[in-house]
Amino acid sequence: MIKHGTSQDYDRMMARMRAEENRPIDDAAPIKDFPKYGRPLVQVGDVHGKAVAWTPSYGLIEWLDVSGRYHIGWAQSSRIKRVTPEEWKGSSQL
Repeated sequence: MIKHGTSQDYDRMMARMRAEENRPIDDAAPIKDFPKYGRPLVQVGDVHGKAVAWTPSYGLIEWLDVSGRYHIGWAQSSRIKRVTPEEWKGSSQL
């Protein structure tokens, strides 16, 4: 778990700001956030993460890679699959 006020929390916030600045050019819809403690578990291809925010066409997904490095990026909503906790293979550190 990334704790509030830590350097990891700051890095996560900066990554979110960069992701919002680099959102898909064909999407001008407002970004809506999922509640911090109610983020859906999702799978996009081989990536297992959590949905952070969404628009009608895209979802903003966060995940940790095998080395524990934090990532956040946009995926087309048609590629995002909600999964159950039993199906999810993501990091519990999110």
